[in-house]
Amino acid sequence: MIFPSAPGTVPVARIPLGDRFVARSGRPPGWTPAAVALGSRLDDTLARAAADRSAPGRAVAAVLLLDRYALRLAAPVLAAFHELDTLLDARPGNVALGPDEQVPGWLAFAEPGIAARADPAALCAGLLTGSLLPLADELAARTRAGRRVLRGSVAHAVALSALHLSWHRRDPDRLVTQTRDLLGRADLDRLVTVGTVDVDGAPWMTVSRRACCLAFRTTPPGGPPPFCGTCPCLDPAGVSTAVVAAVRSFRERNPAPDAQRSRSR
Repeated sequence: MIFPSAPGTVPVARIPLGDRFVARSGRPPGWTPAAVALGSRLDDTLARAAADRSAPGRAVAAVLLLDRYALRLAAPVLAAFHELDTLLDARPGNVALGPDEQVPGWLAFAEPGIAARADPAALCAGLLTGSLLPLADELAARTRAGRRVLRGSVAHAVALSALHLSWHRRDPDRLVTQTRDLLGRADLDRLVTVGTVDVDGAPWMTVSRRACCLAFRTTPPGGPPPFCGTCPCLDPAGVSTAVVAAVRSFRERNPAPDAQRSRSR
């Protein structure tokens, strides 16, 4: 049975997965098509991203913009694929953006998904080569942000979304091989490390960046420059320790028995 999603949202799993996997359905009034916000109005979107994140220039803003969009897009797409064998259309013409990117369901998919038939090539074509990687290339050309850094944000978004999805599974390391395969199909596998870490005797998925998102270049008011939890500037041992702590915290907050965890592919 598919977990009943909230009205106006896209079903992505048989169990509730949390806010990061929420996406709206249809075309909500007042929302902006991604093809516009990230296409004809991309310069305006970059300017807002720079102001919101206190970025020192367009290049840093471009990386942070792509990082956030890729995370919000990849999570529901990967969940629908792995949990329901459904392929959501992630192309900009089918996606709309809400006015407040801080709330769950900031993205909306105009059309429902189709049967994925467990086809990773179709997933790669829709999410990566048909959506996120062209945006990365456009941002590189428009802002002179490094192509490797931008593509690294895409790789990280895919890997981190898969990691968070894996926490809801009976075998939390099962998506490691599938995630590596997906990234390899788009030549992104060298931009992020996907592996496992032992948590109380069981292997859990872990992720670390190989290309920085440049968040440390921002100057948030009243605080030091931020570093993301998987930053390559951090000690790898410290990243693994943080993952273990995060997993334990998740298990304490979500003490669901194995029977309630996902049994999907």
